Amino acid sequence: MTAFPPSADTAYINAPNLQEETEEIMRLRRAGRISDRDWLLRRAAITDRQTLDADPADGKVQTSIQETFAKLLAYDAANGTTAGPRDTNDPAWTADPRGYVRQEYASWAAQDARP
Repeated sequence: MTAFPPSADTAYINAPNLQEETEEIMRLRRAGRISDRDWLLRRAAITDRQTLDADPADGKVQTSIQETFAKLLAYDAANGTTAGPRDTNDPAWTADPRGYVRQEYASWAAQDARP
């Protein structure tokens, strides 16, 4: 049985390295070739990956992380764009917003949505 939500290793198994991913979404954003949802999802995934070892006591970093994840969750709630098996109303996401990002990225990547 697969763990839920997916771990970072599982969710990002085929993701490009952080620099390549960042450069790609910035290039797509400048060209107007990335949807708002894909932008929020991929930025949240980058933030998740960059902050895996962040100090939980660093309030500034934790606030930034939570704000990034909350933007994706709010967008999906408003637009009905959740791709994973659990929707935005699942209470698990209050305690584990990283899990939501990983669920959504893994679902997006499985659909071979990369441009």
